[in-house]
Parts: sequence; C-alpha cells; structure tokens
Amino acid sequence: MSRMFDNLRRELRRLEGTHSLEVQIELDDKGYIDRRCPSEDCGTRFKLLFHDWESLIRDEVVFCPLCRFEADSSQWNTPEQSEYHQRLATAYVQKRIGNDLMRDAKGFNARQSHNDFVNVSMSYRPGRSPVAIPASATNIMTQEVECVFCHCRYSSIGTVYFCPACGCNNVIETFPKSVETVRNTLDAIPDIRQLLTDTQGEDSAENIIRQILENSLCKIISTFQKYAETCFTNLPHSNQFNLRQNSFQRLDESNELWKKATSISYTDILDNTEFQKMRIYFQQRHLLEHQDGIVDQQYIYRANDHRFAPGQRLVVSASSVSELASIIEKLSIAISGLQ
Repeated sequence: MSRMFDNLRRELRRLEGTHSLEVQIELDDKGYIDRRCPSEDCGTRFKLLFHDWESLIRDEVVFCPLCRFEADSSQWNTPEQSEYHQRLATAYVQKRIGNDLMRDAKGFNARQSHNDFVNVSMSYRPGRSPVAIPASATNIMTQEVECVFCHCRYSSIGTVYFCPACGCNNVIETFPKSVETVRNTLDAIPDIRQLLTDTQGEDSAENIIRQILENSLCKIISTFQKYAETCFTNLPHSNQFNLRQNSFQRLDESNELWKKATSISYTDILDNTEFQKMRIYFQQRHLLEHQDGIVDQQYIYRANDHRFAPGQRLVVSASSVSELASIIEKLSIAISGLQ
C-alpha cells in the first residue's frame, strides 16, 4: 500500500515552489485591456491601450484615473480576470495531479491477485476541468482619452480625470469628450432599449435605461465641477481665494467665486431660465448620489422644483439630460476663456 501513491507524491513535490503559466490576455477590438482600481473605496473600471500598458506603465506605480489611488501594476486586474487566472491555475494543477492518480490506480490494479475471494480495485475519474473563460468587457458608452503629458491612451464609461501612467490631471481635455459621450449615449437610447428588451425583457430594459440616464446626468455635473475647479485654479491670482472643499459642488458659492475673481459669474453667462434649470439639475444630482433619488422638502426648497412631492422618486428624462448638456457646454466654453 505504501507504493499506491508514489506517482502522486513525486508530482506534488515537483509542484512545490513557483510555477509560471502562459496566460492569454484578452483585449477588446481596439487593443485595450480592462483594469480596475484596487482601492476598496473606489473600484473604478477603465481600459488602457495594451501597447501603452507595456511601454508607458511603470511596475512600481499605476494611478487610478478617477481617484488617483496608487498601487503597483500587479494589483489592477478585474475580478473576472482574477477568477480566470485562478481557473487556469486550478486546471493546470488538476491536470498534473489527475494524470498521476490514473497511473497510480493502474499500477495498484495490476498488483492485485485475481484468485483472491475478495478483489480490491481502484479507479480515478477526473472531474470536469474548469473552463478558463477569459474576462470580457463589452462597453457601449466608452470615453477614450490620450494624456496630454505622456500620451498614454485609456478609456472609461464613467468620469475620469487622471492619467494612469503619470497621474497628471487631464480634466480640461476630457471634459468635452465626457459631454460628447453622453450625447452619443442619448442618441443610442432607442437601440439600447430595443436590444435590452429583446434579451432581458421590457421591465429590465426600462430599469437599465433609467440608470443610464441618471448616471449621465451625474457624470455631466461631476465632470463639470472638476473642470470648473481646474479652470479656476489656473487663474493667475487663484491663490488669493480660500477655496473650501467641494466649493464647486455648491452652485451659488462657485458662482460668487467666479464673480470675485473675474467680474463674470455663471449668471452673467446664462440667462435666468438656464441658471434655474442648472440649479435643479445640481440638486437632482445630490439626491441621486446621496438619497437614491428620493425627494425631500429640502430639495423642493433649494431647487424651487414643485413637480415632485416629498417621498417621491426623481424621474430623469433624456430631454433633461440633453438640456443640461447644452447649458453646461455653454458655460464651460465661457469660463475657459476667463483663464
């Protein structure tokens, strides 16, 4: 019996230590690899041109394009990629051990006497080997960016500000692309709705469309806030102003800052109707981010929006997102000329 698992024991000894496996990296049709921020507080998914990942990214540090979290290059796999790698390793070990178990079983059976009253045999039936399905990402609302400082190319569905390779702020360049991506998404809504209805049903399709519209509204506003802040800090005398954290999330406060710094405010650029609409959308973004879109009395007071009663949930339409995009574009072009 001591010889029963000789092959297995030898193979287990050979498996000790470090082994290298060749892993096929899946890229999208444009040559981008999926990445995910390892920060537990962020977890942003983005893509990076694989050529630039190899040539521009340093092993020591990669930067999250949203939160600028820093980590070495080995920590940016998506959960799907990590699972794929684990399945590859499991399949590799299972194959190595399985072959030796079958050889041990065959040798054990050959040593048994066929004249004994009781015969003992052993068999090994390998289970189904894990199928190493590569992680795939099918993004339909992708914003592509090229860093103006190091020329690293990356992309994301959500808002991004920083270059993964050098960590520099690219919001001045990414902002117009963000608005353009939202407009392209709005144009594609009918096709997206039909595709989702055909594959997931009408109820699921409407729920996803609602999320797309809400995320689009939040994306425009959050990107504009970072854009306005960066434009303001680029002013020659911006250091004379004591900026509070998130000053540009508060519309009245940022409006007054621009007035003091340049003598031109948001209300000088926008007409009364546009500014009031912008106030409503800023408050809606706050509700979506912090209260799951549930209206309260404070929202009604601050936005002067009486279309909803407390306890109701916001309804964001495609026309509202399109209107917001037009207002923000008008404002952003004007303040870029104030720098």
